[in-house]
Amino acid sequence: MAELVEPAIAWMGAVHPHARHLSRTLEWLLELDPDAGEALQIAAVTHDAERAFPPAEAGPSSTDRPVLEVYERWHQDRSARIVGEWLLEQGADPQLALEVISLIAVHEDGGSPEAALLQAADSLSFLEVQVELFAGLVARGELSEEAARRKLWRMYERIELPVARELAAPMLEPALARIAQAGAMVGIDPEVAGGER
Repeated sequence: MAELVEPAIAWMGAVHPHARHLSRTLEWLLELDPDAGEALQIAAVTHDAERAFPPAEAGPSSTDRPVLEVYERWHQDRSARIVGEWLLEQGADPQLALEVISLIAVHEDGGSPEAALLQAADSLSFLEVQVELFAGLVARGELSEEAARRKLWRMYERIELPVARELAAPMLEPALARIAQAGAMVGIDPEVAGGER
C-alpha cells in the first residue's frame, strides 16, 4: 500500500463520524480497480473529510436541488482543502497533494475516468453502509422519507461505470424498502425506530 494511504485511514478512523463509509469506499475502489494509484486511494478514504470538522458557520443546506448543488460544491471544496492541508503537514509530494485535492473536488460529480471510479466507490459504499443513518433520520422526523428516497436514487443514478451500476442495483431496492419502513415509524420511540445519526 502506498506511503500515505495507511496514515489517511488512521486519521479518518480517529476523527470521522462515518469512518466505516470511508473505509468501504476505499475497499470498493480497489475492487473496481485493484491498480488504483495512491492519490485515488487517499481521495477515497478522505473524500468526506469536512464532515469531521464542523465549520465555524453553518454551511448550505443539503436537502434538495437547486440547494443540493450549492451544498455539494461547498462540501467538495471544503473537504479538498482540509485534506490538502493534512497532506502538506505529512510532507506529501506537492503533485500527489494536487492530484488528491483535484479528485476530492469532483467526487460528487465524476467526469474523468479516475473521478468516475471514486464516485462509483462512494455510491457503492453509501448504499451498503449509510442507509441506516438515513433511516434513523427519517424515523426521528429529521428528514422526510421523500428526501431520503431522492438521496438513494441520486447515489445510484449518478454512477457512470456500468460494472459499478450492476453492483449497486441489487442494493437499491432493499435500501428503499428500509427507508419506507423508517417512514412508517415516524413518531415512534427512537430506540424502537433504530438507526444512528
